[in-house]
Amino acid sequence: MDIKELKKNIVEYDLYEVLDDVPYGDYFLTIFNEDDKILIIVRDNQGSASWVMDKEEFLNIGTIEELEKHINSTLYYNYIEYEEE
Repeated sequence: MDIKELKKNIVEYDLYEVLDDVPYGDYFLTIFNEDDKILIIVRDNQGSASWVMDKEEFLNIGTIEELEKHINSTLYYNYIEYEEE
């Protein structure tokens, strides 16, 4: 992942799916661009986590390491395991 490319896809190309199921460690990462919000979804076969942030807040992220902190916080605080049937 390159933070500059992600921002370019949002600002210049106004892509809806900025990232789609990109491997992120043991998870898959998806980022959606919805109007003035950015939706981050991290999932695996056992559960998922998501977080919505303002587009401006996302665009102010300066490094990939800073983005990874947001993603890891999303996993830590919002991960919900799927219920087994």
